[in-house]
Amino acid sequence: MNAKSELMKEKILKAVIELFTEKGIEKVKTRDVTEYLGLSRSHIYHYFKDWQSLSLAAITNFMNAELKEFRSIIKPLSARQKLQEFIDGIISDTPDPTRKLYGSLWLLSTHDETYASLMQTFLDEWHEVLANIIQTGMDEHTFRIVDAHRVARQLDAMLFGYSEHLLTLPSESLVKQAKEDIDDFIQRNILAC
Repeated sequence: MNAKSELMKEKILKAVIELFTEKGIEKVKTRDVTEYLGLSRSHIYHYFKDWQSLSLAAITNFMNAELKEFRSIIKPLSARQKLQEFIDGIISDTPDPTRKLYGSLWLLSTHDETYASLMQTFLDEWHEVLANIIQTGMDEHTFRIVDAHRVARQLDAMLFGYSEHLLTLPSESLVKQAKEDIDDFIQRNILAC
């Protein structure tokens, strides 16, 4: 594909993600993308076989970019700082504008195997990032010796549980409580004495 075609494809993928973030995956149709970009339907489908392949390509590009950016951000940090960055990315005082996209993907994955497979791939990758952070902390002697994958699963469950709770019933007091509970878990189960 030549450079001009590649740029157009990237422009379409970026627009799709912007619309998914604004409306949710299930509420965006090809017509929304054509109106947003001022392109014809045939122009869009010149680059993508069908709506699902366009959606999956957009989500995959977005998720890969998020993982790459996060890895880049945490690379120079200590394990404790990396862990805090991971937590802050999920539990935050300010709502994440991409929550609608993640929520839509989660719902789609409950009844569509292709989306479920994609979701599982990215959950596994994020889990691996967290397990590596914990392993780095053990290597630095900042964290106690634990089963990094088990503790990562436990922390994942806690973080995503609180994240869903805060999405449904956001409040400053619940954010504060979630952060305190997560900090308590880290103090009791991860940090070296």
